[in-house]
Amino acid sequence: FFNTPPKNENTAMPPPPAAGVVFPLDDQGKRSTTSINQGAFAAAAKAIDPKLAASVTEEKKWRGKYTKHIGAHVEAGLKTPEAAIKSAQAGLDYLHTTMQFVRGEKSMTLREAMKTLTPATSPFHTHVIKGARKPGASPLEVPYNGKLLSGDALEAQVEKWVRLGVIELSTGASIMQAAQNPGWRDLSDLHICMLGASSAMGPFPLLMNMGANVIAVDIDRAGIWEKLIKTAKEGCGTLILPTKEKLGANASDEEVAKVAGCNLLTETPEVYSWLASVRKERANKQLCVGAYAYLDADKFVMISCAMDAIIEKLIADTQFPKPALAYLCTPTDFHVCPATARDAAMDNLRKSPTWLSLIASLLSFSPKLALKRNARKLVTAEDGTQFAVVDALVKEQGPNYALAKRLQHWRAMTSREQGCVVSTNVAPSTATASVVSNRLFALAYKGFHYVKPAEVAQPELSNSVMTALLVNDLRSPTSIARPVADGGRPLRNPLELFRDNAFHGGAWRTGYAFGSIGTPAVIAYLFNVGVVKPYLVAYNLAQFVGWSMALAATVQCMAAAGGMPDGVELWKAAGPGISKWQWFAVMEVVHAAVGMVRSPVGTTGVQVFSRLVLVEVLNGLSVKQAEGIAPFIAAMSIAWSVTEVVRYPFYGLGILGMCPKFLTFLRYTLFLVLYPMGVSGEMGVLNKTLPQLATALPETKNWLLRNVLQPGLSSSHSWPTVCAIYALCFPPLYFYMLGQRKKVLGGKPKEPKAKKQ
Repeated sequence: FFNTPPKNENTAMPPPPAAGVVFPLDDQGKRSTTSINQGAFAAAAKAIDPKLAASVTEEKKWRGKYTKHIGAHVEAGLKTPEAAIKSAQAGLDYLHTTMQFVRGEKSMTLREAMKTLTPATSPFHTHVIKGARKPGASPLEVPYNGKLLSGDALEAQVEKWVRLGVIELSTGASIMQAAQNPGWRDLSDLHICMLGASSAMGPFPLLMNMGANVIAVDIDRAGIWEKLIKTAKEGCGTLILPTKEKLGANASDEEVAKVAGCNLLTETPEVYSWLASVRKERANKQLCVGAYAYLDADKFVMISCAMDAIIEKLIADTQFPKPALAYLCTPTDFHVCPATARDAAMDNLRKSPTWLSLIASLLSFSPKLALKRNARKLVTAEDGTQFAVVDALVKEQGPNYALAKRLQHWRAMTSREQGCVVSTNVAPSTATASVVSNRLFALAYKGFHYVKPAEVAQPELSNSVMTALLVNDLRSPTSIARPVADGGRPLRNPLELFRDNAFHGGAWRTGYAFGSIGTPAVIAYLFNVGVVKPYLVAYNLAQFVGWSMALAATVQCMAAAGGMPDGVELWKAAGPGISKWQWFAVMEVVHAAVGMVRSPVGTTGVQVFSRLVLVEVLNGLSVKQAEGIAPFIAAMSIAWSVTEVVRYPFYGLGILGMCPKFLTFLRYTLFLVLYPMGVSGEMGVLNKTLPQLATALPETKNWLLRNVLQPGLSSSHSWPTVCAIYALCFPPLYFYMLGQRKKVLGGKPKEPKAKKQ
């Protein structure tokens, strides 16, 4: 299933000659990625723990076992703050002095290339494009599940994410700070350099809408620049871009796109030179540099090194204030996490659904597929400080991806220590085109939401929330991104920089380690698509047909009687169908218990059981003896039947993603009448039948009536108790549905006013 077609060696094109940032040649004349990858972590470890370095160096199966060494590297850095910085700097130095830069026939280290090949005058020209709209604060809107959330709706969703464990508390607070301070979102005073401006995870469109001055660096492809230029012109920001030719102010978009762009990999020194010239022209402007470029496999390490070489020189330039830095951390890494996240992971492990526990037991026989506990042992520093850590590394992503992201961590930590503002927040696992192009990852992403609280984000959601966190980091005086010299919060260890503001999508709080839940996620998705969804659609269809027949029987009986029939006749007509389909609804408790639906088991069980009480009371007692009961049976039967005739197709079509608007309207409107009508009927039925329970014959064949209902409802206090139960339970349910109606059918929420800090 996952195999790729074999290559035809006779027609395969030879690889292009090496150019720009590349891996060095090994003894066999090949550019090995494994040895450099392993060497980088060994160098970082050697600076603080020679034994750990030896363990890394001696590893014979690096690609299969690199994850455990990354974890050990992070834990070693937690021993002291100095160890974290020393190790990070050693890793950076290794990469800058080992990775090569090839130009023509010459090859030199990347650091040497940045020193000797950076031209005094940039070979690129600068072109500026201004947006059509006037700069100003725009509302923070977050696209989620087909809706644009802002104001109260956004706040409610953020609170829900925090409650479920999709994000951390600090993350929610930072997003809402960005939302509640409109002035922060006017970025016309900021210059933000985007290395990889067209990145799927980058904030370019949102920055343009916030009025930012974006210095865009991206590959010289006309199609890419046409999109960037179009986005810039539709916004209120300013696009500053490199061109190979000097253009006039009236140049068309097509003319600009043809000569725009540069190559981060092959023109790294020249890109820095151009950025330095732009910076000089805007010497008094605050600069933020974001590393957003991404390439697959080993090229991700190469382009990450290229971006880091540029950033290193920008930081070292003492003519200007130190730039702020921006990174997007991956949740699939080894991180320091809040202790509350670790506690939640242990709690979620204890509460694992039955199906997940069963799969965990089955997979335990395979070391490669076995599920691992997410909550790890606390790491104790030399001074006794304890840190909670989480291992969410996904081995299948490969060591090159892990090294590229670790390089960014190293630069983030050392730069904050040097006085830079560093925004480096964990972004959620996102269904970008590059990720879901891998079939296995695509299937896992579709099934992650079955493993609570894991949630995969769509690119537009990630863009919006991560931009909000960036705004908070650049604007808030209390942001963790700020260095201590700038009033920032001291950290117990530099590795805590990645702990706050994590939008990890539940990866830190799942019961089982995020890197091990891919297999059960795939199984859950395939089982749900192939078995559960068809079954639930069939179940809802059957219930719809059954309750339609019950409703028809009730209406026909009343029509035949020319009004209100006798209670016996009415229940004789409606009772068999209502009883049958209400007992069938016991399956809904099973659905909730095994995780087929999201309904809470307790609530579902109470709702189903309460109806069964009424059904069996009517089935087991003499309706004929209950004078005046017919109107109550009619009210109850019609209310139940109409409710279910709407509810079941609403659920069934919703599963198929094709629920019509009128059905949604009926679902959240008819209850306004049907709920009071049904409760009135239920209470009337109980009022008329309770006296019989005290005298009902004990030899009745109705087991539920004899063993459960008669002992509980035959006392003199039963009717006051029933009234009290309805008085306590009905209003909260009714007001909950009113809230749901407002949420589903209501208007656009208001944008909150700015709050004083």
